[in-house]
Parts: sequence; C-alpha cells; structure tokens
Amino acid sequence: MHFSGTFRLPKVDMNEFNKLLDERLVRAITQGAREWLTAVIEDSTPRVGMPVWSAASRATFSPLASQAEFALGYAPVPDAPNRIDMGIGASPGDNGTFERGETPGMYSFTYSTSLRHLIINEYNNANTFLNKDGKQYFHLTDPGPYHFQEKGKAAFLKYAATVSLPDVPVFTATTITIG
Repeated sequence: MHFSGTFRLPKVDMNEFNKLLDERLVRAITQGAREWLTAVIEDSTPRVGMPVWSAASRATFSPLASQAEFALGYAPVPDAPNRIDMGIGASPGDNGTFERGETPGMYSFTYSTSLRHLIINEYNNANTFLNKDGKQYFHLTDPGPYHFQEKGKAAFLKYAATVSLPDVPVFTATTITIG
C-alpha cells in the first residue's frame, strides 16, 4: 500500500507586512497631527479660533505644523507687535517632533510650549486677572479659557478611530509532500 499526502503551509512575508504597516502608521500619525492642529487652530475661540494678535500663540505651533505639512497661517494684526519669534522660541526642544517608528510600534507627535499667556488662556479667562492696583491686567478681545488641548485630543481620537491596519500581504505557500 502506498500513501502520499501534500500539505501547503501558508507563510506571511513579515518584512512586507512591516513595511506596509510602517507606511500606514506614518501617514496616520501625520494626518492625526493635522486633525489635532486643525481643531486647535480653528476651534480655540468661537470667533477667531486660536487668536492671532501678535502671532506669538499661533507661532508656537509652527514646528509641529512644519513636520505635519500643515499650512499654518500666522502674522500679527496691523499695528500689533510682531512676536512670532517669541512664540517659536517658547516651543523649543521636543515641540513639533514626530517619532515615526524609531521605537518599535511607537508613532507619535509632540507639542509643548512655555508661552505664558497661551498657558494662562488655556485654562483661564485672562481678562479676570487684576494687577496690583486691582485693575484689569489684560484686555483681550478673545480671552480663554481656550481648552485647545481637549479640542485637539477629541479631533485626534475621532480620526484615530478610523485608522486600520493594512491588509495582510498575499500568503505564499510552502509544499510539503509525505510519502
């Protein structure tokens, strides 16, 4: 009696899958940063989004916008001081960085700032601050609280929920013959 059998073992090309996964996640984190920036820039205040008076606040987003290929418009309003350099200078170090898979499985972007008036307006209505004489210290047309971090996070999470893994590449088969 003679018996023979054939098995075909599926094999996934993990190198190809990892390449597709990396490409997908790099695109996803870049688009996620754009979604975050869009919400932050457009929704921070009802009237103007992120205020522009001296352009300092908006300029803090410049390094991240550059990395995400996001068109960030900022210029001081007429007759306002130009504080673009102040805004960019308040966002040094890891602001605007992307980690695109250098650490296995980690795809992230970072934004940070030390710009005091932006930090104050993130959580407060700066127009309620009084100077030592008991008079209003700030006279902002569009005071906070901005809550831009919450708005950006919500936009990012909404987008992230739509991201999917790439399809597994076509299997190759290895034939094993018995008999």
